[in-house]
Amino acid sequence: MKTRIKKMLLLATVLLVSAANSFAGSNEKGIEYYRAELYGAAKIYFMQQKNLSATEQAEAYYYLGQTYYKLNQVDSAQYFYKKAVEADPEYPFGYVGLGKLDVKNNPKAAEDLFKKAFGLAKKDASVPTEVAEIYIAEGNKIKAGEALERARKANKKYSGIFVAEGDALKKEGKVGEACSLYENAVLFDKNNKTAYLRLAQIYKGINSDLALQYLNQVMEIDPSYIPAYAEIGDINYDKGRYKAALEAYEKFIAVPGMPLTQHEKYAFALYFDEQYDKSQEEVKYVLSQDPDNSVMYRIEAYNNYKNKNFELGLEQMDKFIRNTPEEKHIYYDYVTLGDLQIEMKQPELAIESYKKALELDSTKTIIYDKLTIAAEKAKNFPLSVEYYEKSFTINPDISLMSLFSYGRANFSAASYYIDPKTIEAETTPELAATNEVTFNTYIQKGTKAFSDVITRKPDTHLGYLWRANISALVDSYNQLREKPMTGVAKPYYEEALQYMLENNPDGKRNEDIIQCYRYLASYYFVLEDLVAVGEYYKKILEIDPNDEPAKKILDMLKIKY
Repeated sequence: MKTRIKKMLLLATVLLVSAANSFAGSNEKGIEYYRAELYGAAKIYFMQQKNLSATEQAEAYYYLGQTYYKLNQVDSAQYFYKKAVEADPEYPFGYVGLGKLDVKNNPKAAEDLFKKAFGLAKKDASVPTEVAEIYIAEGNKIKAGEALERARKANKKYSGIFVAEGDALKKEGKVGEACSLYENAVLFDKNNKTAYLRLAQIYKGINSDLALQYLNQVMEIDPSYIPAYAEIGDINYDKGRYKAALEAYEKFIAVPGMPLTQHEKYAFALYFDEQYDKSQEEVKYVLSQDPDNSVMYRIEAYNNYKNKNFELGLEQMDKFIRNTPEEKHIYYDYVTLGDLQIEMKQPELAIESYKKALELDSTKTIIYDKLTIAAEKAKNFPLSVEYYEKSFTINPDISLMSLFSYGRANFSAASYYIDPKTIEAETTPELAATNEVTFNTYIQKGTKAFSDVITRKPDTHLGYLWRANISALVDSYNQLREKPMTGVAKPYYEEALQYMLENNPDGKRNEDIIQCYRYLASYYFVLEDLVAVGEYYKKILEIDPNDEPAKKILDMLKIKY
């Protein structure tokens, strides 16, 4: 009897954070894992507990029962609830656990067991609060209300009451009301780590800065509070702060039994932090525990691409996509597949992969960029032009390099129409007219792009030279179709030439200058101005005395050099 009186006095004088802390401190970490729904870690923790007092052992058994119950292993739960009662018959929660098992099929027996628990802890609000949680889970609001009222009579300031009510409202989707109750829990117990964690979990997807504030408050209370590190890691991961995420994840997964999902996130964070080998190590660990984990096969392929294991990566990515339901694919899967196909010299397949990526997320401008490159590698320049233009629609803030590359794509697309095979295939006036319209469209787009390059960057030769180059295609187009060669490119080459002659440090532009001279010589050759032709070829030889084409023309014209 004296022993029981001592325990009742203890129960009456301690303000409780949760049911866990009523009787012992040695189980605290395991109870925190359980409360944070980290059941694997909680089970391992309690199984490893040794040298406990009878009450502490009963508490460990009870929470093992709770953990097994959450893991849907009811027989094991019952075994440990009974062990809790055997270890300490005056520990009330063993009876609470057994009562939980009878609530659905034998409610009278459950009530008797709960009354037994209440009798052992009349002044302790945590026991009826725990019973209320059982009834809440069963959807019995009347019995839950009765148990909560009993808890309030025992101690209306007990913060666990507010956590229990908050959890119930959260499950109903009443997030705002749940937050208010968690705030009340903190108000009555500033050290209630579970309440801070719940608030952080709610705000994580709404206001991550506020969530971090709550987590920081938890860490001030207890820097070793492991459940907080998962949330800290997730928030930093979502914000792209991978080093901070990794630091948090490493603390979290260091505890045995943590969910494999956190190991998955750790593997991804390592990938995004460019630690590909270490990410692969984590992938292997997860697959050793869960060989059918498709997410890990995804990251394995990603890592192999980054590590330049292209053939293996392509095989893995292709297998992942084939063996994973389409609704689980993400745009980046197809981006990676396309990247691998590019490296394996399969640009046509890469185009299809990038198109699939766009179907999944058309807002990612990087996919358009990749499509333009794949199309160019496949020599499908009209498609490249098309996706440049779609990219510009999505992101009007066009870089100078993209603008220049777009001009080059138009140049290449227009070049198709001066190919002798294309001209030979123009067997009808209608087809010839269609080709001319298409050709001129590419010329106009390319000319404008290069003119815009000059406007934005007048101190580089590229805009001047390539505007001349694309204009020269018009002269070639007309000559090959036996139309007058009007010298469309002449003023542009002269402008490019002037700029390059004035800006030719160490002769870096010599090759481009020679190109201009060749065009101008050809132009004057058509006009039969042989003097001008000779002058331009002699200028070429001044730059390159060994230029054979220039020598041959000058010899043919019998012009000394």
